Order: sequence, then C-alpha cells, then structure tokens
Amino acid sequence: MMNTLTHLKKGFNHTGGVTRMVVCLFLFNLIFALLLAIPLFRTLQDEIASSDTASQMTESFDYLWWEEFNDRASGPAELFGPDIIGKGAVLLNLEAFLQFRFLDWPSSLLVFMLLYLVVHTFLAGGILSVFSQDAPRFSMKGFFAGAGHQFFRFLGLMALSWIFFILTAQYLIGSLNGILTGIKETAVSEVSPFIWNLIFSAVVLAVLLFIQMVFDYARILTVLEHRDNIFSSAWRALRFVVSRPLSTLGLFYTVFVCQIAVSVLYAVLIESFPQTKFLTVISAFFIQQLFIFSIIWIRCWLYASQLELFSYKR
Repeated sequence: MMNTLTHLKKGFNHTGGVTRMVVCLFLFNLIFALLLAIPLFRTLQDEIASSDTASQMTESFDYLWWEEFNDRASGPAELFGPDIIGKGAVLLNLEAFLQFRFLDWPSSLLVFMLLYLVVHTFLAGGILSVFSQDAPRFSMKGFFAGAGHQFFRFLGLMALSWIFFILTAQYLIGSLNGILTGIKETAVSEVSPFIWNLIFSAVVLAVLLFIQMVFDYARILTVLEHRDNIFSSAWRALRFVVSRPLSTLGLFYTVFVCQIAVSVLYAVLIESFPQTKFLTVISAFFIQQLFIFSIIWIRCWLYASQLELFSYKR
C-alpha cells in the first residue's frame, strides 16, 4: 500500500510539474467541444430567438417546446434535452457508456466521437512521452514529436481495445439485461430490479475499467520498451496487471475514487447556480470548465502514476 501511495505521490508531482501540458490539453478539448457546441447553439438560436420560448427558458425548461423541437431535430440536435444540463450531463454520459447507448446516436455524432477518440489517441502519445522522461518537462515540440511517433501504435491499441469493449457490450451487457428483464417480470415491487440494476451496472463498469487499465499499461509498455507489436504489448500488459493485482488495481481505483469525488462536488456546485441570469450562467460555465480541467488533470495523474508503478515493478 505504501508503494502505491509513493507512486501516486510521484505521479501527482510529475503532473503538477507539467501544468502547461494539462492547460494545452484542456484547450484542445475546448476547441473540439466548440466544433459541436457552436452548430447546436445556432440551431437553438434559430428555433427560439424570434419566439417567447427564449424568455421562458430562462425561468424553467419548456418541455412542450422541446417535444416539438425533438420531433424535427436532426444530427447532434437530437440529443438536446434537459438531461444534458448541469449534473444531468455526467449521469447521461455514464449511462450511455455503461449501456453502449451511444451506438444509437446520429451517424454524424458517431463520426464526431470517432474523430475525438483518434485525437485523444494522438494526444495520449504525447502525454506518455513527456512522463517517460527521467525529469518530465513539457514543450510543444517534444510533445507533438512523441505524439506523432506513437500515433499508429496507439491507434492499433485503441482499435484492439474497442474489440474487447464491443464484445463486452455484445455478450456481458446483453446477458445481464436479459436477466434483469426476467427479474422485472417476476418482481412484486421496483426495489429488487433497481438493486439488481445497480449490481449489474457495477459489474459492467468494473469490466470496462479493467479493460481500460490493461490498455493503459499496454501504451506505457509501447513507449518505454519501444514495442511495435500491439498484441504483444496488450498480452504483456495483461500479465503485468494480473500478476500485481493489489498494486495496479489499488492505484487505479484510488485515482478513480478521486474522479468520482470531483464529479460529486461538481454536481453539488452546479446545482447552486440557477442559470436564470447572465452572471449565474457565466459562473456555471466557469465551474463546468474547471470540472473538465480537473478530469483532464486526474487522467494525466493516472498516466504518470501508472508509468511510475510499471517502471518500479518491471
């Protein structure tokens, strides 16, 4: 346990030492989000600017207008609704992730998500290249050189990881949903299905996070050992995780709990800002961006800590 805390501390310090990198990653994420947000904003502006809906929406969400809008919406606008505002966005994304409901999104949004994953894969190469240095230092030139050098290897690992994600969705989630349907049909109240749904969701989340963790170490292996064979990297990473479950799982879930704590704090804070005035809207936007920055920082901290653990244990 002490070794795990030591690796977490070193990873924390390394991440704090390259804060400029985290800021750049945040800006990349913001720019990417604006590519989706601006067209959605224009669509909504065209819909409500010349009606009384705009003023009504500042007081409360207009469900009647939304139902009419949703019937004729297309593309990313199909996902607009009351549950993408505030803490609802976090819960909606978690549900979409656990049930793989994002596969039902409009094709244009799926293409956008695929592009985001490719960009994320590219940036991951830069992040690990920075942290693989004896004394991590960030420079744009070094970051992008590392990102470009690792890109195709990481792209292969991403594709391989998604094979396992899809298999999980196809068999594990499908089987558990079938069992849950049977429980609902025989249950005398909603309590039992609700509890089983929570248990099954926790199982799915644990499996998906395990896959993610294994491929984190596969990326680290690729960088530190200059491996070109993605299958060899994935297999070696799996063996590393399985042979050291306390260290790898302990480190991963410690960071994961921190991420949950930040998400809960965000949900509490965002609800304290009723977005009915310009000042509160700006305040809520600032809190949202601070939350996203924190999540990116935590992700970098995880990478740095995992790299420290692997370097120590191998």
